[in-house]
Amino acid sequence: MNVPERARRRRDEGSATVATAITFPVVGLLFLALAQAVMVSVARDVAQSAAEEGLRVARARQGTFAAGRDAAASFARHEPILEAPAVTVSGTNTITMQVAGRAPSLLPGVNITVTRTVRGARERFTTPGPA
Repeated sequence: MNVPERARRRRDEGSATVATAITFPVVGLLFLALAQAVMVSVARDVAQSAAEEGLRVARARQGTFAAGRDAAASFARHEPILEAPAVTVSGTNTITMQVAGRAPSLLPGVNITVTRTVRGARERFTTPGPA
């Protein structure tokens, strides 16, 4: 049996609309996932840089934990991509600086925590011993 051309054409009407209705949300979701991944990556970079800055100040010869903590917190607060930054410092000869915060979320109710830790030896002057 041969289906008339007119009847065949009528069955295809609207197929582009259905295909668009199916693919558009998927493309939108992929775009949001990519944008969220970029925000998390940048927040990690900011936390890493803040921790390194705090460590640089804290491990200096006259540096203190408080000065290092303040430097890291100041760096993190000046970058709006890292929300609610918290800084912890510990150690004696090897100083450990940890910066934690949240990455901005494009989806309500999703909280992504970012934590970066750096370690370095406290700088000190020594005199050469007898050979």
